[in-house]
Amino acid sequence: MKTYVITGGTGGTGGTGGIGKCLALRCLAQGHEVVVVGRSASKGSAWLAAARAQRAAGRAHFLLADLGLVADNRTLIDALHDGFDRIDALVLCARHFRTTRLVTAEGFENTFAHFYLSRFLLSHGLAERLEAADRPVILNVAGPGGAGDIAWDDLQLARA
Repeated sequence: MKTYVITGGTGGTGGTGGIGKCLALRCLAQGHEVVVVGRSASKGSAWLAAARAQRAAGRAHFLLADLGLVADNRTLIDALHDGFDRIDALVLCARHFRTTRLVTAEGFENTFAHFYLSRFLLSHGLAERLEAADRPVILNVAGPGGAGDIAWDDLQLARA
C-alpha cells in the first residue's frame, strides 16, 4: 500500500469531478492510502462519504487548507509529518483561477501564492517524507498560463 497526498482531490467546480478527485478515488479503489487536501469542508465530507461507500474509510483522509496562505501550507506540512512516516506521491492538482488580482491576508498575490508558492512549500516541506518512500514522485498538474510575457521584476503583478 502506498500513501498519496493529493491537493485539489475533493473535486472541481462547475459540476466537474476534477483530475485530483478522479485520481484520489482511483488510488483508493486500488487499495492505497489517500490524503486529499482542499479548502471546502463540505467537499471534504463528500470525499470521506465516497470513501465509506467504497469501504475504504480507514485509508481515506481529508485535510482542510487554503493553499493560498503560507500559514495553512505550514500547518498542512506539520500535519502530514505527524500523520505519516512516508509519502509515496505528492500530487499537486489544486487550482483556483481568478480573473482579478486578489491579495491574501498575508500580503501575497493569490494566484502566485496558490499556484507557485504553495507548490514550492509543499514539495520542499515534505521532502523528508517523500525520501522515505522507495520511489517517490511529485506530480505537478498545471493549467495553461496567461497570455503575455512573464514580469520577472513583478511576479505578483503589483504594478500592472
